Amino acid sequence: SAKQSIFATSSAEAEYIAAFDASKEAIWVRKFIPGLTNESGITKGARHFRAKVYYLREVIEFGDIKLEKVHTDDNLADPFTKALAFPKHSEHTKNIGMLPASSLM
Repeated sequence: SAKQSIFATSSAEAEYIAAFDASKEAIWVRKFIPGLTNESGITKGARHFRAKVYYLREVIEFGDIKLEKVHTDDNLADPFTKALAFPKHSEHTKNIGMLPASSLM
């Protein structure tokens, strides 16, 4: 996990950016160790973002990476992108190792 270097204006854009960054790393690892389709979140004039989407499409088409849908019940990024009911929020934050601030005192 890494902090994104640019500001995303929507969760869809944030997911594309994260997928772009992860795909670059995955391809580097694949070379180091031998052996999209929907543009609804793209705003006009965001050429740098559109280039990332086209790059993702290309590496997916070449079979370098595979994107898989993660159901919202299993998506550990959800607490960072949307409001969740307390039980689901607690479950997700526990699964990613986040502790309540009160436990640090």
